[in-house]
Amino acid sequence: MSAIKIVDNVWEVGVKDADLKVFDITMETDGTTYNSYLIKGSEKTALIDCVKENFTDEFLANLREITEIEKIDYLIVNHTEPDHSGAMPAVLDLNPNIKIFCSAAAVPYVKNIINREADIEGVKDKTQLELGGKTLTFRLMPYMHWPDTMMDFLEEDGILFSNDGFAAHLCSDQLYADELTADVDYEVEYYFKCIMRPFTGYIRRNMSKLDDHEIKMVAPSHGPIFRTEPLKHINRYKQWSRDKTEEKNLISIFYASNYGNTFQIAEKLASLINDKGYSVNLIDAVDCDADEVRESIESSKAVVVGTPTFNGDAVKPVWDLMSLFSTVYSIGKKAAVFGSYGWGGEGAKMVADRFSGLKLKVYEEQYRARLIPSEEEMTSLEDFASGFTEFVG
Repeated sequence: MSAIKIVDNVWEVGVKDADLKVFDITMETDGTTYNSYLIKGSEKTALIDCVKENFTDEFLANLREITEIEKIDYLIVNHTEPDHSGAMPAVLDLNPNIKIFCSAAAVPYVKNIINREADIEGVKDKTQLELGGKTLTFRLMPYMHWPDTMMDFLEEDGILFSNDGFAAHLCSDQLYADELTADVDYEVEYYFKCIMRPFTGYIRRNMSKLDDHEIKMVAPSHGPIFRTEPLKHINRYKQWSRDKTEEKNLISIFYASNYGNTFQIAEKLASLINDKGYSVNLIDAVDCDADEVRESIESSKAVVVGTPTFNGDAVKPVWDLMSLFSTVYSIGKKAAVFGSYGWGGEGAKMVADRFSGLKLKVYEEQYRARLIPSEEEMTSLEDFASGFTEFVG
C-alpha cells in the first residue's frame, strides 16, 4: 500500500494487514488497515497517527514517498493503542525533534511507549494547530474507546480524522467506501458493537462536539474513507448510543436454577416488582441469547441476578451472563442479587462483588433462601422488592 493523495497536500500513508483474523482477541476479521495521514502546510508538516509495529518498514517507506521523515514537524497521536502507536518509536529514532500533540490523558501513555525524552504537549478541546493554509482543530473524545482518544478536524478541507470512530475492519485496495463491493454499513455496525458499544454513555456525550464542524469527509483509522454521505455513520453512532432506558420503565431479572428454587424466587420477585409499576424481563441465563441479554441490559433501568450456590461459587451460566455486562455500557446502573443455597450461600455475594467491580450501583442487601423457600422467606422477599425498587427510584 503506497501513499495515496486524498486532497491537495493530504495523503493516506497507512498499511494493510490482510492476514489479520482476530482483532483485540474478541473480534473476528478478514483483514484490516491501519490508516495514517500526512498533511503538508506551507509552513509545517504533520503526521496523524502511526501504525502497528509489525508494519513499520512499509509505513516509513510510504512516508518517504512524500517527504523525508526528518522534515515532519508534528506527530498527532489521536489514540495510543498499539495498532496506532507501534511505529512511533521508529519515527522518533529518525526524527527525535518531532513535536507530539495528544490529549492530556494520552501523555503518560505516550511516555510509556517511547521511553525517552520528547517534546509532548497535551492539548485541550478545540485547540488549533496551524500548518500554513491547513488548520487542525483537536476535539477530545474520551472513551471513544480509550480515555486518551481525540479526533482532528482539518478546517480548510472539511476532513474529520476520526481515529477509531466510524471505523471498519475492511482490507481493500480501494481507499473510499463508495468504491467497495463489501457491505460497509454492516462492517461499521459490527465494529461499533464489538469495540464501541461498552462506551455508549461517553459516545452520547461526545457526539454533539461534531455538530460544530462542516464535515465533508470522514477519515478513520481502520477501513475506508467516507467521502460521500460523510454524516451517515456519525448519525448512526448517535442512534446506536442513545439512552435506551428512556424508552421503558424496565427491570430485567436474570437467573439460573437447577432444582427450581432460584426460579421460584425469580418468578415471585418479578411479580412483586411488576406490582411496583415496572415492566419486567425474566430471563433464564441457562438458555438465553447473548444479544438478547445485551439489549436487555441496555434497555433496563436496573438489573437483578439470581444464582444458586454450587461448590462455594455462583454457577457457570451466571458467570457467563456476568461477562456480558462489560460488553455494553452498564456503569452506574442499579443492580441487586438473590439466590438459593444448601449450606454456604456464597454465590450471591460473589455476584454482588462482581457488580461492584464493574461499577454498577449495587443494592446492599442480598436476598438468599436455603433450599426450598419457606413461606416466611417468601414474605421477606416482599421487603427485598420494596427496598430495591425504592433504591432504583
